[in-house]
Amino acid sequence: MDRIIANAETIAGELCGPIRENYAAYARDIANAARHLIALVEDLSDLEAVERPGFSTAQDDIELGDVARRAAGLLALTAADHRMTISLPDARTYVTAIAELRRVLQIMLNLITNAIRYSPDGTEVQVEVGAEDGFAYLSVSDQGAGVDAEYHERIFAKFERLGHTGDGGSGLGLYISRRLARAMGGDLTVEAAKGGGAKFTLRLPQQLTLV
Repeated sequence: MDRIIANAETIAGELCGPIRENYAAYARDIANAARHLIALVEDLSDLEAVERPGFSTAQDDIELGDVARRAAGLLALTAADHRMTISLPDARTYVTAIAELRRVLQIMLNLITNAIRYSPDGTEVQVEVGAEDGFAYLSVSDQGAGVDAEYHERIFAKFERLGHTGDGGSGLGLYISRRLARAMGGDLTVEAAKGGGAKFTLRLPQQLTLV
């Protein structure tokens, strides 16, 4: 798949010489389709992992502001394509948690990607970090249509799309993200954001749990 993407992008970018615009468009479509297939394979792999008996995660000492900046950096171009900005916590804010860095970054990438995908172009995605009641948290708020209260639990169900079709999603991202959050001793929830839109909050333990 990586080779297909590389070749298609070479054709679309006319790096081997000029071609007709519709051919370049076909090449771009091929590259996007290959990326979509890779994402689906990765989702299915993660699904198998999180549903395996005894699944566990590493307990890393992480800083949530750093995770937020990494995720935003990886999605900066995607946001720019939609004229969207990702608002990040103040660099002086320092909130630590005990969780697997790779998995927390995976969850944040999913949440910010969804916020970009389901919000109008030109709007803002706001990422916040903090701590309360013994848990650290990362939240992602968008300015989209939001999620009705009756769907606040259903949205985390396996293969649930809430009517979104043809957007490239598998319906597994939020299901896997919540399973990962709970495997790390935390949780993932959704509520209405101030001014409309949806606000997803990932909570993680601040102290190591002894078992």
